[in-house]
Amino acid sequence: MLEIGSFEGRSALFFLQFLPKSRITCVDSFQGSEEHVGLGSKYESDMAEVERRFDRNLKLFAGRVEKRKGHSVTILPGLAAEHRLYDVIYVDGDHCATSAYSDARLAWDLLDNDGVMILDDYRWGPDLPTARRPEAGIEAFLSQVAGEYELLHRGQQIVIRKSEIVATKSFTIAGRDIEGLAGGALSPPLVSFVVINWNYGRYVGAAIDSIRRQDYPHFECIVINNGSTDDSAEVIARHAEGDPRFRVETLARNHGQLGAALWALDKVNGGFVTFVDADDVLFDNYASTHIQVHMALQRSVGFTSANVAEMDSTGTALTASYQQLQLNRPDAQRGLRGERTVLRLPTVTPSQYRLLDASTATIPRWHIGWLWAPGSANMFRTSVLRLLRLDDGGKPWMASADGYFNTICHAVAGSALIDMPLSGYRLHSSNYFATGESIEGMRGGTRDYTIKLEQFTYESVRFLIEQSDRFDWLLGAEFWPVVDRVTRENPDKLRDYFSNEIAVEIFKRNAPQLRSVFGAKGFSREVTARFSGAQARSILRAGFGGRIPMRVLRKTLSRDLRAFLKRKPKR
Repeated sequence: MLEIGSFEGRSALFFLQFLPKSRITCVDSFQGSEEHVGLGSKYESDMAEVERRFDRNLKLFAGRVEKRKGHSVTILPGLAAEHRLYDVIYVDGDHCATSAYSDARLAWDLLDNDGVMILDDYRWGPDLPTARRPEAGIEAFLSQVAGEYELLHRGQQIVIRKSEIVATKSFTIAGRDIEGLAGGALSPPLVSFVVINWNYGRYVGAAIDSIRRQDYPHFECIVINNGSTDDSAEVIARHAEGDPRFRVETLARNHGQLGAALWALDKVNGGFVTFVDADDVLFDNYASTHIQVHMALQRSVGFTSANVAEMDSTGTALTASYQQLQLNRPDAQRGLRGERTVLRLPTVTPSQYRLLDASTATIPRWHIGWLWAPGSANMFRTSVLRLLRLDDGGKPWMASADGYFNTICHAVAGSALIDMPLSGYRLHSSNYFATGESIEGMRGGTRDYTIKLEQFTYESVRFLIEQSDRFDWLLGAEFWPVVDRVTRENPDKLRDYFSNEIAVEIFKRNAPQLRSVFGAKGFSREVTARFSGAQARSILRAGFGGRIPMRVLRKTLSRDLRAFLKRKPKR
């Protein structure tokens, strides 16, 4: 049970005596309201003595009573953050209309399905102005939750039962519950959060708490202590304790963020996954907004990327957006489908849906470069991640998860941008990607990170080439464009990119398979489109078993000659 407004504890005594198995949380500031502290009021009370009487009255039941001293507007959100649920809630706090409304509204989210709420003093103070009586506040609350309750009694008290059918409604189509439409055969998607922590004991607790506060209930969370040597293990255990949606995994050594992400892919159950940087925080509507966009896009994409609010090490806001995330790109498809034609979440109101519609754009997969917000801002389709995983995570990959997955997922399946901050991105001296906020005209990432990210694109190329027999079937004519897109290079820079000996070695090692998959003509065409001179001939020889066919050799030499003649003479 939850009691809001305990005063000297008489109602709490009633519940504890007549419901011998009950436990009660009592919320009261013990400072009194205007009627208790106003001079000359017939309800004037010594509030210090009132609190002492409360303690004496309930002393016998101390093991079943939890006293929360403070104002309800502070205590009730705290109970929600702890994921507390109650079978009975008794609202008997401040009598003014605004307080009656706020107490009931904040408590509603704490009431379990089929739970009973008792709203006291509905008819109190009939001669007082409306603003100083509970009735108007209670009526405003009942109006707001209309359809979510069954009225059990109306008199001096209003007694209602929370309707299980409405309370558990998760998705609708054109206003109708999908559970009813599909006969229970269709359920909301599960979201998997994967928190990857390496020596971020000072931040990871806040990250976990932000996941617990999600207004979308269908999620699981795996917290990976990635070889930490600080107090991370204790912090993680303390913040994840008591919530069955959280699982803690420990890796004996640091696998890197990407290595830990690959390792986790076999362990997640959700159809969508977000890798949460342990120093970031998610806003309460993070999961519900991403899922609503995934369910309402004009076409499905590999992942969605939302804007972020950048903050410093203490959590102080620095910016409300990330400069790289821009909707107005060529060929971008703005907006969502009509709200009555898609799966709709109850936590996304019609006005919020319209705002999302105006703030979302699907970006075609042929766009190259870094287009997204970093880290925790991204929610991926798990099926696409598993399709594109480098390995099973058995070895370390000292690279960022978003640095690999964003680029290759977009190249294969496209992405969508949500120009709305849904997470806090923390900037601090230990942030390897960026130590300062994103400002137009200035690079956001560090030099070392940018160089390593560029070098790591060769791993994406290696993965696709080694898996060419599988991806040729999956991607068809898009296979070679995808290979070029994961380089993140403009078309006029591709030859310089592939001239690197890393790329040459990748193609040479896999040349026989490339020839088998694409045929002699296709193999020769794609090699000479990316390589020239001795590098091209070395790959071709590897593919043709040591001897390049004369017709292929002639074309290669002719192409090299034309390229040589086009060069501008140096002055």
